[in-house]
Amino acid sequence: MDRNKPGQSQGTRGPKAKITQQPPDLFIALGAKQSSPRDDPKRTVPLPKTTGSSHLPSTSSKVPDKLKREGSSSSLSAVPPSKKMKVTLPGARPGMPGPSSSSMMPIERMGVEPWEALATDCESAELFENIMTAVNAGNTDKAIGYILGIIRSLKGQRTKICKVVYLSLLLTCSCKPSLFTNENIIAAIMSVLRRDVTSGFKGVNKSNAYFHILFMNLLTHAFSDVGHWPEAFVKIYVEDAVADRVFIDNPYCKPFVDNIVTAFNTKLPPSSLLKSETWNSGARDTSSPLTITSADDDSKIETFIEHKAAVENWNVKVYPRFTQSQENVEKIVLEAIKEQLARRQQPETITKNFVRFLSIACGLVEIRIIAVSRIESWLHNHKLMKPAQELLAYLCYNCSANSQRDLEIIAQLSKLRLKNKPMVNFFNNCLREMVYSFPENLYPLLKYTIYNELSNARNTNNLIVVGALFQVVPESSADAFADICLELLLNKDDYLRSLRALLKEINRVLRHDFNLLSIVHSLLRERKEFANSVRESEFRERIFISLADLVCMCMLLCVSPQVRDASTQNKRDVSVLKIFQKQVSNIQREAVTWLNDTALRVFRPSVNDFHHVLLKVLFLEQAEQYYKVDSWPGENERNLFLRLTSEVPLLQATLLRILLIGNSKEHPISPTEAIEISDQLIRRAANLPQDCAPPLVVDNIEIIGIYFNLCSYNYPENITLPAGYVPPSLAISGLYWKVWLILLILAAHNPVTFGNEVWNKYPMLRMFMEMCITNHFSFPPPTMATLDEDYQSREQQILALEKQKILEFETHLAAASTKMEITEQSSLLLPQLMELRPEGEARRPPQAVLDQLQHLNNSHRMGHLLCRSRNPDFLLDIMSRQGGTAHMPWLAELVHNSEGALAHLPVQCLCEYLLSTAPTEKLTKHGQLLAHLRTVVNENDPQTACEVLEYLFRRLTSDHGASRTQATKGLNLILGPNEETETNHTNWLTNYISHFPHFTMIKPVLIQFLRQALQIETNPSRVSSYINFLATQDCNDSFTELHELIADLSSVIIERHSVASYVLPGSDNQTLKNLLTIFATHIQKAQEYSEDIYSSLQNYSEYVLVTWVTGEQCHMQTLVIHAAIVLLTYGPLDNFEPFNTLLNFWFPENTEHPRAYTPDTNERTSYLPDWMKLRMIRSNVPRLVDAAIEKLEPPKLVLFIQSFGIPTSSISKLLNTLDKATLLDPKLVVDSVLDKTYMIQLVEVQNKRGAVGGETFVKAIEMQMPVVQDVDVKVVVDTKKAVPSLVKQNQQSVSNSGDIINLLNNIFSPNYSGDKNKDILTLTKMSLEKSTLDIVFSYLKSLPMNFITPILLKYNSISTLFRLLFTINRTDNDLVVMATGFISQLSDVRNSNFAVLKQFLKQSQNVEVKKEEKKSCVDLDIPGNIDNIGEKLTTMLSETKSQEEKTGLLVDWLSTIELEIASPQKQKLQKDLLFSKEHLSFRPLLMSLVLQRASWQSLYGIMNYLLQEDTPNICAVSALDFLCALTQSPKLWQGRDKAIPKHYHPEDVFELGKDKALILVKYILEESKQNTNNWQKKMESRLVLLLKCIKTCASAILETLLKNSDTDLHSRELLLMIYMSLPASGQDLVSTKDDISKQAFSKNCPSSADEISHCLLSALAATPRSKDWPRKSQDLELCARKLAATHPILVLRQLPMLAGSLKGRAQYDFGVLKNRGHLLLFGQILGLLELLQPIVFEQSHTLCDILDSYFLLLQYHGHIKDLTVLLQRIITFIQNWMTNDIKAASRYLQEHGSVLVDIQMVQPGIRPLLSNVTLPVGDSSTPPELLVRTAMAPIMDPLPPHWPQLLAALQSSENLNVLQELDHITNKKPHLLDLPSQYLYNYISSSSGNVRSLALILIVRWLKYNPKAASDALPAILTCLDSKNGDVVASVLDKLSDLVSVMQEYGKLILTRVFQLGMESTLNTTSNITKSISLLNLQSGC
Repeated sequence: MDRNKPGQSQGTRGPKAKITQQPPDLFIALGAKQSSPRDDPKRTVPLPKTTGSSHLPSTSSKVPDKLKREGSSSSLSAVPPSKKMKVTLPGARPGMPGPSSSSMMPIERMGVEPWEALATDCESAELFENIMTAVNAGNTDKAIGYILGIIRSLKGQRTKICKVVYLSLLLTCSCKPSLFTNENIIAAIMSVLRRDVTSGFKGVNKSNAYFHILFMNLLTHAFSDVGHWPEAFVKIYVEDAVADRVFIDNPYCKPFVDNIVTAFNTKLPPSSLLKSETWNSGARDTSSPLTITSADDDSKIETFIEHKAAVENWNVKVYPRFTQSQENVEKIVLEAIKEQLARRQQPETITKNFVRFLSIACGLVEIRIIAVSRIESWLHNHKLMKPAQELLAYLCYNCSANSQRDLEIIAQLSKLRLKNKPMVNFFNNCLREMVYSFPENLYPLLKYTIYNELSNARNTNNLIVVGALFQVVPESSADAFADICLELLLNKDDYLRSLRALLKEINRVLRHDFNLLSIVHSLLRERKEFANSVRESEFRERIFISLADLVCMCMLLCVSPQVRDASTQNKRDVSVLKIFQKQVSNIQREAVTWLNDTALRVFRPSVNDFHHVLLKVLFLEQAEQYYKVDSWPGENERNLFLRLTSEVPLLQATLLRILLIGNSKEHPISPTEAIEISDQLIRRAANLPQDCAPPLVVDNIEIIGIYFNLCSYNYPENITLPAGYVPPSLAISGLYWKVWLILLILAAHNPVTFGNEVWNKYPMLRMFMEMCITNHFSFPPPTMATLDEDYQSREQQILALEKQKILEFETHLAAASTKMEITEQSSLLLPQLMELRPEGEARRPPQAVLDQLQHLNNSHRMGHLLCRSRNPDFLLDIMSRQGGTAHMPWLAELVHNSEGALAHLPVQCLCEYLLSTAPTEKLTKHGQLLAHLRTVVNENDPQTACEVLEYLFRRLTSDHGASRTQATKGLNLILGPNEETETNHTNWLTNYISHFPHFTMIKPVLIQFLRQALQIETNPSRVSSYINFLATQDCNDSFTELHELIADLSSVIIERHSVASYVLPGSDNQTLKNLLTIFATHIQKAQEYSEDIYSSLQNYSEYVLVTWVTGEQCHMQTLVIHAAIVLLTYGPLDNFEPFNTLLNFWFPENTEHPRAYTPDTNERTSYLPDWMKLRMIRSNVPRLVDAAIEKLEPPKLVLFIQSFGIPTSSISKLLNTLDKATLLDPKLVVDSVLDKTYMIQLVEVQNKRGAVGGETFVKAIEMQMPVVQDVDVKVVVDTKKAVPSLVKQNQQSVSNSGDIINLLNNIFSPNYSGDKNKDILTLTKMSLEKSTLDIVFSYLKSLPMNFITPILLKYNSISTLFRLLFTINRTDNDLVVMATGFISQLSDVRNSNFAVLKQFLKQSQNVEVKKEEKKSCVDLDIPGNIDNIGEKLTTMLSETKSQEEKTGLLVDWLSTIELEIASPQKQKLQKDLLFSKEHLSFRPLLMSLVLQRASWQSLYGIMNYLLQEDTPNICAVSALDFLCALTQSPKLWQGRDKAIPKHYHPEDVFELGKDKALILVKYILEESKQNTNNWQKKMESRLVLLLKCIKTCASAILETLLKNSDTDLHSRELLLMIYMSLPASGQDLVSTKDDISKQAFSKNCPSSADEISHCLLSALAATPRSKDWPRKSQDLELCARKLAATHPILVLRQLPMLAGSLKGRAQYDFGVLKNRGHLLLFGQILGLLELLQPIVFEQSHTLCDILDSYFLLLQYHGHIKDLTVLLQRIITFIQNWMTNDIKAASRYLQEHGSVLVDIQMVQPGIRPLLSNVTLPVGDSSTPPELLVRTAMAPIMDPLPPHWPQLLAALQSSENLNVLQELDHITNKKPHLLDLPSQYLYNYISSSSGNVRSLALILIVRWLKYNPKAASDALPAILTCLDSKNGDVVASVLDKLSDLVSVMQEYGKLILTRVFQLGMESTLNTTSNITKSISLLNLQSGC
C-alpha cells in the first residue's frame, strides 16, 4: 500500500520481515528507537498510551500539534494536503470528492452534522446509568442523546477507547438494541465509519480498529432481528470495498460484512478451487489480528479479549437483508463500479481491492458482464493476477446459462486466451466447477469451444478445455458433443472430415482415456428433433453414411498405444486387450441396434447404402472404406488397426440384432444375407485366441428358432392353397445345413448353456458334435454304429416321405400358378428343399456338408473344445453310453492321434483308456499314457491332479465288481512308484495316497467316496483297508464330519453283517482296534457337541436321548449305539484303552447304566432290543452278559436259553437267573415253557457241557407235568360234548332279548364279516312283537348316527324293519326326532329307507298340525292380558319352528304384541328363541327387534346372560352376532361427531373383565370350529369385537390361549391374531412358541406394528441428500433396532421390503456409496438382521435375496479396506446361519462363494468361512450334497489383553481412566459392554460429573446395541431421577431422549417421573420431554 508514497526509495527496502500485519491505522510513523534490536527505522510503532485519569482527550487542539511533531520526526514524508482532501464527506455521493480546504484541520471540524445537535454529553462512568434511567422513564430521545454524545466524543479520539465507554455501549446494546436502530445514531456511526473509510490507511484522521469493531458489532446486534437493513450499510460497504477495505477484512466485523454480502446473491466457490496450485489469496492475513509487538500491546490484547467476551453471546444469523431493495443495491454497486472504471482508465490503475469487490458482486449479472470483458487483461497483469484468478473463479461459479446475458458471458469465457500452463489449468478447474454447479452450462460452453476450434481464429486452449469437460462429466459431455456433431452434419457443407480430425484430437488430448462408447451411444440414440430435421434434409443419405463412418472412426480410435503394444509383444497384457475388445464389441452392438431400431425409420436409406453400412460397422467391408476420407489410419498402421478392430468377440445382442434384421420384412437384408453375415462373424470370432475374453458367449436358446425361421421356405403370399391343406414345414437345404454348422460352433464355445440344451434336444446337432469328438465324419458316426441298419432304413423312409410331401406341396403351388404337372424330374423345389424338423431324428448330411464339417473341425478345433468341456461332459456321456472299450475304437484312436498332446485330452478319457486296455504296449502308448498321468498327478496343478483321482475314486463306488477292480489297479499304477505293485490291491491306500502332493485337497473327496464304497464293496481286504483308513484319519477338525463317518461305519457293522463277520473277528485285529478307537473318540465328543448332534439328527427317524448318571446327555442315533455294542461283543481286548473306555461308557461298573428317552415324548425306552441282548449274551465279555441278563422277563430268559452259540459261562448265568425267577413266580416261568420235556432235556445237556444251575427251574416244570397229562384230555372231551345241549336249553328257556341284541350288533358292526342281509331278515321276523320293536328302538337310540347311516345307505332290506318301527300308531316325539335325523343323513331320495321315513314324517306332521291348530285357536280365543298372549306365542313359536308357513305368521304376531321380546323378566323360553343352538331362520328378525325396541336395562341383562360361565346351550354365532350388533347400535352412538378424529381410539363399551372376556373368546373359537371352510376369515371378522373388549386383560387371554395352542389350531390362530393386533400384550409369551414366526411372516392380515416398522425402515432406506441425514438416520436406526429387539416376529414381516431397499445400491461408485449414506444403510440393515437372529434364518429365500445385495457390494468394493468391519459382521452372520441351517447356508455359499474367493487375499478375515464349505469347481461333477462341510461357530473377537484388570478396576472404585479406556475399547465393539454394564449402573449416580457423563454415554451405547437390556437399566435410571443431587438428575435429563428411545416400553414411566420432577422442582424439563417425544414420533410417520 506504500508503493506510491513519495520519498520512499525502492532500492533501500529491506527483506520482508515475518511480522503479523495489523490494521495500519493503529500505527503512526515515529523516529528511530534504540531500546530494542528488533526496531527498524522504517518500521511503524504503536501510539504510546496516554496518561491521566480520563481516557478522552481534554482538548482537540493537542492532536494536530502531536501529529505535526511526530510527523517531523518520521522518515516518511508527509502526504500533500490536496490528496488528503479527496474524501467522501457524510451525506456526499460515494466516490465523489467533497469540498476541499487548504488547511490540515480534521474533517469533523469542517461542519456540524444534524445528529451532533442532538448529542448530550455525560461522564463515561455514568453513561449506562443515565441511558437506562432515561429509557425506564420513557425518555428515549434523551437516551439517544447520551449515545450521540459519546459517539461525538469518540469521533475525534485517536487513542484507545476507555473500557468504561465501550463496555457501557456494549451493555446498552445488549439490553436495549432498539436504541441503536435510531436513524440519528445510524447517521452518527456512518459518519465515523465513512471518515475512516474515506481517509483510508494514508489519511491524517487515522483511527484505531476499536472504532470499527465496536460500531460494527453494535449495528449488527441492533439489526440482528430486523429483516430489512438500511441501504446506507451497502453504501459504506461498497465505499470500503473499492477503497482500502478498512473494516471489511477485520474478523471482528465479519457478522456485519456477511449480512451485507447477501445483498449480491453471490455463491462462494469451494475452497478447493481457491486453494489450487495457482492460487494464493491476496487478502490480508486476518486469522490472528492481535499480535504482540511491544509491551504496550498487552493492554490491546486484553481489550480485544474483553470485547470478545462481551459480544460472544450475540449470535447473529446471516440471511438476506436487502430482498426488498435489490434494485437499489444493484444500482449502488453499478454506480460505484462505473465510477471507478471511469476514474481508472488504464489497466495498471485498477486496484486489487476493486477486483476483489467485483468477485464478491458476481452474483449480479451486470457485474459479471463487466468483469468478463476485462478479465483477460487483468489475468495477464502481474499485479492483478491473483485477485483476477479469484474473480475468474467467482465468475464461473455464478454463471448459469438460463439467460441470454449469461450465454454471452459463456461465449466470452470460451474466447479467453491464456498464455501459461498454470493459468490454463486454473481456468479448466473453474470451468469444471461451473459445469458441476450448473449442468446447463455444459452444452453452450462445449458448443462455443468446438465452433471456435473449427473456425479460422482458433484458440490454442480449445482442445484442453474440451478434454477437461470430458473428464468432469463424461456422459453429459458425450451427449452434448453428439448434439453438436449432428448439428454440424445437418449443414450444407460436409463436416465429416473436420469431425474426424476433432475426434482424433480430443482422443489425443485425453490420452486415449476417452469413453468412445458413450459418444457412439449419444450419436445413435433417437432424437425427435433431429429425426424431423433429417427427414426434411436433402443430405439425408450423406448424414447416414457419415454417422456410420464416425462409428467406425470411434472403433479405430479405441486402438491406443497400449493396445498396439499388447497385441504385438510376445507376452501380451491380456487385461488391456480385454478392455479394448469389450469396448469395440459394445460399439458394434450399439451400431447394429441403431440399424435395427431407428436408422431405417429416420434416414430411409437405399438398399445398397444400408447393406454397405451394416457391413462397414461389422468390419466386413473393403479396407479402403475406413480411411478414404482423410487417409487415417496411416499406411504403416492401417492393417494393424483394422485387424485389431475386426478380431473382437461377438456379443449375443449383436448377433440377435443381425438375425432380427434378416427376419424383418422392413429391412432391406434378405435371410440368406443375414445368415451369411452371421456365419462370417461367428467363424471370425471363433478363431480368436482363448487367452482374452470369451469370443462367443451365447446363452439365449431362442437364437436356434430364429435361425431355422431364416432358413425356412416361404411360398408366395399371392398363392392360395386348397382349403384344409396344411403346407409342410420346409427349409432351404443349403441354408439348413449351414445353420447346423453355425449352431455347432456356438455349442462348442458355450457348452454349459447352449451346448447342454442342444445336446439333449436336437439329435442332428448331437450327431455333429459326436463326429467332431470322435473325429469320424461318416453317417452314422461310430458312437451310433450299433444301430447302423436301423439308421439306414429309417433314413430311407424319411427321405421317401419327404419327397412325397414336397411334390404334393409343389403340385398345389403349380395348380395355383403355372398349372403344369409336377413330377420328381420336373420338380424345382425337390433339389432345393428339405423337411424342417430340427428336433426330429438325425438326417444323413450330404458329403459336401461332411467335408465342410471336417474342415471346420480342423480349422476351429471343434472336437478339442467339446472334449475339454466338463460341465456338461460330452465325452464322458459318450463313454458311459458306450460301456466297455470293445465298443469304443474311436477312443483308442483319439488317444493315439494325440501324439505329444495328451494334455489336451480330458484326464477322464485317459483314465478310461488306461483301465480298459491291457499293458501290451508298455514301451509305447500305454507307457506314455501312464507316465503322463503320473506327471499330471504329481505336478503343481491341483485341479487336474484331483480330477484324475476323483474319476478313479468314483469307479470304486461302481455296482460292478470288475469296474471296482480296474479302479483299484489304476490307482496302484498311477500312485505307485513302479508297475510291479498290482498284487496287493490296497497298497495305493495304505502306502501311496499319503505321499500324493495334494493330499490335503483330495482327502475330503476320498473320504466321501470311501464311505460310499463301504456300502457296496464285497472284498473283505478292501473293506478292511477302507475302514482302517477312515478310522485313522484326523476327523477332529469337524465333529459333524466325525458323526457322519460314525453313522456310515455303523451301517456297515449292523446292516452288512456278513462283511463285518469277515473283517472284525480276531484278538489282534487292527481293524477292530481302529473302530473301537474312533467310536470311543466319538462318544467322548458327542457329550461336548450335543447341540450339533441334535441338529444333524433331524434328518434321521430313529434316535434317542441318552443320559448318564453323571448328568451328561446327548442325542444319538440308535444304529450308532448298536454298532458300538456289537464292537464290544468281539472283546475282550487286553490292555487296550479304547475298548475299556467304550465299555465304561455304556456299561459302567457299580453304577446305573445310561438311560434312553424318546425325543418327542420324553418317555423312557430301551436301546437294547432282543437280538442285541442275545448278541451280548453270546459274547465273552462278562459285563455285557450281565447287562443283557439284567431285568430280563422270564419268557425272554426261556427263549434265550434255547438259542445256540452261547458260551457255557453265559448259560450258567441264564440258568441261575431262571432259578431266581422261578422262586419268585413259578407259575409265570413254567407257563412260558411250551415244550416242557424238551426244556428239561436242554437243561440236562447244558449241565453236561459244564453249565451250573437250573435245578429249581426243572423241578418246577416236573411238578406240573403229571397234572397236565392225566386230566386235560378227559375234561376237554366231556366239556365239548356237554356244552352244546346246555346252551340250547338256556336259549329256549330264557327270553330272546339277547339274540336280538346280538343280531343288532352284527348288523351295525363295521367289523362283522357275516351275511348282514340274513341277520336283517331274521330280526324282521322277530320284530312282529311290540317288545322286540321297543328293544330295536332303544338300541338305535343309543347308537351314534355315523354307525347307522352307512347301513341305511347300503342295505335296502332294512326298510321292512323300519316300516314296522315307524308306524302312525307310534307317533312319539322321539320317533319323529330319530326319523328327522335319518332323513338329514340320507342324501339319496331313491333309497327305500328314505321313502319310508319321509312317509312317516308326513303323516305324523299332519296329525300334529291339526292338533296344534286347534290348540292355538283355543289358546288365542281365551281372553287375557297382552303379556300372557306374548308368552303363549313364544311357546307356540318354539314348538312349531319347523313349519315355515306357520312360523312367519307367529313371528309377525309376536313382533306386533311384544315390545321387549327377550326381557329378563320373561320366561327363559324367549331367550332360547334368540340364542339356542337350534337353527332358527327367523332369529335375525327377532334379534334386530330386540336391539331396536328393548331398553338399556334389558340389553344389559341379555349381555350378562350371554357372558355368564354356565352357557352350554347358547349358540356361539347368535351370541356374537348380538354383541357385534350391540356395539354398533345407532342408539349407542347418537349425538357423537360424524367425522372420526385422526387419533381416535375406540371406546370399550362393554368393559368386560377377564372371565367374561374368556367367554367371548370361547364363542369365537366355537364359531370357528363350526365353519370348516372359511373359519379364518370368520375369526378375523370377530377380532374387531374382541379387541374392543380386552384391552385391560389381553395378557391373561393370551396366557389362556397359549395353554391350548399346542392341541387346538383355532386357539393358535386366535393367539396370533391378537398378538399381531396388540403386540405389547404378549411378546414374551408368543416368542416361546415354535414356528410362530413362520406363521406371522406368511399371515395376510395386517399387524399394528406393520405401519410403524414400514415407516421406520422406508425412512431409513430413503438416504436423502441432506446435511443432517447422518444424525437423523441414527435416530431412525435406534427406533428400528428397538422395535426389532422387542417384536422380532412382527419386524420379520418387513424382510422383503429390506431386500428391495438394498437393490441397486451396491453398483454405485464407492465415493457415492459412502457419501450418500448407502454404505451406512448396509451396516444398519445388517444390524437389524443380527437382532432378528435366529428367526430370520427360517426365511431363507428372502434372506438370500438380502444377502445377494451384500455379496454384490463385496463383488464391486470388497477390495476396499473400509469394508473390513462390515465384511467381518457378514461373515459372523453367515456362520450363525450355518449353525442354524447348514444346508441352506452352504447351498448359498456354494452359489456365491466365488465373490469371497476373489477378495480373500485383500480380506483375510473371510478364510474361516471358506474353510466351512467346499465351493464347486466349474468342471466338477460331484453332487451338491457332497460339497457341504460342517458348520463351525463364529470365532469371537479376542478380549483385550488387560480386560480382567479393567473389570476388576471397575468393581473396586470410581476411576475415570478406566472409564475412558473402556470407552475407547467399546467404541467399535459395543458387545464388550455386556459384563461391565452391571457395574456402570452404579457409576451414573457418581458425584463426579466426568465419571457420571462417561458412564451414561457407555450405558446408552450398550442399550443401543442391545435394546433388550432396558429392564436392567430401569432401576438405576429411576434412582438417579429421584436423587437429591441436582447434578445427577441433570446428567440423566441430558441423555433423556436417548434413554427413552431405547427404553420405549418404560417410556411412559420415565417421562411421567420427569414431568413430576419438573412440576415439583425448579428444573426445567420441558425441552427434555419435548425432544424425547419428537424422537419417539419418528416412528409415527409425521
